[in-house]
Amino acid sequence: MAHARGQPRIDRAAASVACAIALAFASPSAAVPPGEGSFDGMSVVPSDASVAVRMRGALALRSSGAVRPAQEALLRLADSRVLGQAWDGIAAELGVPADQLVDRVLGTDAIYAERAAGGRTEWVLVARTDQALQDLMVARLSPANAAGGRSVFAKQQLATSWRPPYMAIGPADRTGLLDAAVKLLDGATADGSLAAHPDLAAARSWEVAPIELVLRHDAPVGGLSAFAARPADGALRVRHRSRFDRAPLHVAPGAPADAGLLRALEPAGIAVLSMNPWRGPLDAGEPLDALLLEGGFDEAMRGNLGARQAVLLADRALDGTPVRVPSIAIAMEVGDALLAERQWDGWGRRFTEALARRSGASVPERAPVPSGAVREAAIGPAAAAGFADHPFVRQAALCWRTVSGPNGSWQVLASDRPLLDRTVAAVLGAVRTPDLDDAHELGVLDGRALAAHLRTWALQPAMFAPDGHAPFAQAVGLLADIALAAPSVRWRARAPGGGVIESEVQVEPPTAADAAAPGTGGAASAGKGQ
Repeated sequence: MAHARGQPRIDRAAASVACAIALAFASPSAAVPPGEGSFDGMSVVPSDASVAVRMRGALALRSSGAVRPAQEALLRLADSRVLGQAWDGIAAELGVPADQLVDRVLGTDAIYAERAAGGRTEWVLVARTDQALQDLMVARLSPANAAGGRSVFAKQQLATSWRPPYMAIGPADRTGLLDAAVKLLDGATADGSLAAHPDLAAARSWEVAPIELVLRHDAPVGGLSAFAARPADGALRVRHRSRFDRAPLHVAPGAPADAGLLRALEPAGIAVLSMNPWRGPLDAGEPLDALLLEGGFDEAMRGNLGARQAVLLADRALDGTPVRVPSIAIAMEVGDALLAERQWDGWGRRFTEALARRSGASVPERAPVPSGAVREAAIGPAAAAGFADHPFVRQAALCWRTVSGPNGSWQVLASDRPLLDRTVAAVLGAVRTPDLDDAHELGVLDGRALAAHLRTWALQPAMFAPDGHAPFAQAVGLLADIALAAPSVRWRARAPGGGVIESEVQVEPPTAADAAAPGTGGAASAGKGQ
């Protein structure tokens, strides 16, 4: 699914967690621990927090083949961004190996949250700790300014409050969120906490999961997303629910999504979606809507759409380089093929003219094309002029074709001709198979193919980041590792109404072959593009 506008970056949260593990202590006092029910840990998180994560039994989770690769990749990302060497130094001061210290702090129960305040980020970690570690920290780290249950560690730039067996930890110079969490931890009710947020009420009825994540959405998106993850049957299963004021992506209600269409397209690229066409208002902030609106998509065109739609993300080689860039195809079922061909010919003309006007480029000439043939417009020059010659658009084309067969009539658009041809062949050869669970959207992501695609960017980093080659290459490598930790991701989503989207996600763990070749990123998968 597309990433929602306004959601905080999860990798930033992971990095802050790694920094927060540089622990300290304060004097003991009474505390009410977070509850054990689903999302009950959010009772110590203020309702205006932007992101909150609870992880229970992390030490046991590390033994799960479904969780460990993703955890290791995320820790590498956090360590590259935050105080890796400082963390090792703190562990050395305590006389405890760094990995053991992480286990002792986060291994039982930990809740992390952050929020924006005055242009800066506040964070807090509420962790269940043991008295032995507390005593060790007293002896070795020498806290300063300990008073009223609060300790300040100048060297580590941390402030803490000790509520046995929980310790609340935050940055010494931004204690607003820490203070609010401690107040909730000491309180008798969850009033004013994220747990009491109405958008979380449905998720609180779910079965308890070891990993729970809540994200608030900034305006104008608004609302909240909840995720719960658990290892099951050798995979990582994630349940999700979002409520939006203004949805940044569409999941359209209606007939069950076509699982046969997904299967037909699945071998062809990095990610595939099979869905119902969106019938509501179009939003220029949603990527597919923006593409349609650029060409003047109208109600007559929408009225000719059928009940099925598919999106395929693939890649292709950038001429003369080892770099691969994204390519995309969209297949829309249509009712009247002849009408669709005329409608989309007009749309293609308007799209290329609008792009040319925005970039100041000339409108490319297009000769008449027989009915049923491929239409193609070279939009690369105009797109490059409008997007500072970014590699993604340098060789872009707009290709479209109207086709009919046993699987119905389709309007297919693509950013390159080979992808258009593969998509046409796949949709015509698919066998309609409505999803048995009545999902409105089905999707699959090939993590190996995505990792291989990303690694090619690091081969010529100057093409993407002229002023920061090394940091860009490092970041791309880490993202590729994270993608490879999830070699197969499948999801099904529903739209029950009221701005709500619900989904179920299954993440398959890496195979032995993936683990044996971590640096390759599944390079064989790169051939799925052009």
